Amino acid sequence: MNKTPQKALVICNGVAPNQKHLTNYANECDFIICADGGANIARKAKLKPNLIIGDLDSIEPETKKYFSRVPTLLLQDQYSTDLEKALTYLVNRKFNSAIVVGATGKRLDHTMANYSIYSKYSKFISLLFIDEQATIHLVKNKIELIVERGQQISLSPLGKCTGVKTTGLQYPLFGETLAIGLREGISNIATSKKISVTVAKGELLLFVLRVTE
Repeated sequence: MNKTPQKALVICNGVAPNQKHLTNYANECDFIICADGGANIARKAKLKPNLIIGDLDSIEPETKKYFSRVPTLLLQDQYSTDLEKALTYLVNRKFNSAIVVGATGKRLDHTMANYSIYSKYSKFISLLFIDEQATIHLVKNKIELIVERGQQISLSPLGKCTGVKTTGLQYPLFGETLAIGLREGISNIATSKKISVTVAKGELLLFVLRVTE
């Protein structure tokens, strides 16, 4: 009996991490799914997806030819994005978790919509967004992370977050409110190898900026 895949790499059509990082993420996963034009990124990174999904309006002709034997699922529903189509596929097949790359960059409207999708789908599958600049965690209650001292940490609320507390940061929070149009938590600094962020109510994005290699 084949083991049911548990962790997927979702490649979107934004700005993805470099080939080295993409390969590392692919090695962590047992399934690669490209959301439409994400297939172009997979081809350039020399990664073979298990599935290409979406309305397929962003795939370059060379990519279509290169991945001609890769299963492709055309879904022309314009009421969902290609990322939503990919995540719905994974949720329906009982995947536990997914790393999502290429969901940010290029168009700001797409980036903001994808953060909303992050919130929506995290109710059904454990997600982690990663781009070339940062690893992006969605915090609903509490998270503890191992980081490097001096690493930049940013907090960006999705709506209104109350009771925000942090440990291990240069500028700690002791139960403050973060909200769009009110206050954010940009460019903080880790003073410890272990940091924590707690949110009493609401959701926020925690950006762990990548250390320059």
